[in-house]
Amino acid sequence: MQKKTALILIIVFGIIFGIGWLLGHAYASKLIPSYAQSNLPDGNVLKQGLAKENWTFEPVDPAKLIASGITQTILSRDQAIDIANKKYPDLQNTKGLIGITANLGRLSNPLLQSNAQAGEKVDPTFLNPRLVWIVTYGGVYSQSAGGPNSPQATSNEFDVVLDATTGEQLMTFVWTR
Repeated sequence: MQKKTALILIIVFGIIFGIGWLLGHAYASKLIPSYAQSNLPDGNVLKQGLAKENWTFEPVDPAKLIASGITQTILSRDQAIDIANKKYPDLQNTKGLIGITANLGRLSNPLLQSNAQAGEKVDPTFLNPRLVWIVTYGGVYSQSAGGPNSPQATSNEFDVVLDATTGEQLMTFVWTR
């Protein structure tokens, strides 16, 4: 009789747990807007998005550094994320954060190159392709700034661009995916 009672209790608790898990999962998925539930960007997604803003990003596979002609020592993905986390410690605890990733690649701005060739003085940071880590915090929301008549937008991603060899922060940008 005791075995039968124990078995019934286990089944009842299992059913209650299962229902609770399903309800909790359904509720949690409603907390994050559907446009923020997309995957974090990989190098090719960054390449396409940055190209629309006149930037060139060529992803580099960290496992194939020597084959891609890179001989200097670079930071690992984890080191790049650690540096960004130290610079922006509050981002890791953002309520809507869906993840943090980092993509290695060469970043440049062809517009800077053409302006420099035309004799204009330009910031040399991205004049030539520079090896960088782009650390992405997905689910970090911010409202765009601007005057009262400017269009307002909400971004859902915060990106930190670090020099891949020194860890120096080169710039940040926000994005909407």
